[in-house]
Amino acid sequence: MDWILDRLVPTYDFRSRYTRRIAASPEAVWAALHAVTAAELPVTRLLMGVRSAGRSRLSGPMAEALSWNELGRVEGREAVGGIVAKFWRLRPARGPKETADPAGFASFAEPGWAKAAMAFQLSPEGEGTLLATETRIRATDEASRRAFGRYWLLVRAGSGLIRFEFLRAIARRAESTR
Repeated sequence: MDWILDRLVPTYDFRSRYTRRIAASPEAVWAALHAVTAAELPVTRLLMGVRSAGRSRLSGPMAEALSWNELGRVEGREAVGGIVAKFWRLRPARGPKETADPAGFASFAEPGWAKAAMAFQLSPEGEGTLLATETRIRATDEASRRAFGRYWLLVRAGSGLIRFEFLRAIARRAESTR
């Protein structure tokens, strides 16, 4: 299948992928993906609060609460967000504003940064939907790859918990509409 994520980050240094089978139509899952709120994600709120040292508090629909740029969307099938940053800093520095659009993000190669993209991908499966979330990170140079690698060791487990919680909340919403 032709995924937007494959065009934006075809090669990567770090990756995580989680899936969930949901007993609901792709349309119901898509709607649930965009309707899940921060209030439904207590673990995510806690971990993001710790990461920001209490400077930010998530609220409202998660699709709007995340500060990532929308890099692509195929209605009902795939949504991709991403950001260029120095994630390993206590207060991560955001990349140049030209990286906020898909072309600028994909072509960005200035040393000292990492590009992260997260996709939600829906595939019809029998009477339901297979929902996948995949995150890919590509560092722009070796020093950034090492710095992000150390950061990833610290946050990978928490990142996985966030993904599991998000998938569970989407499933709960989508399946309640049946």
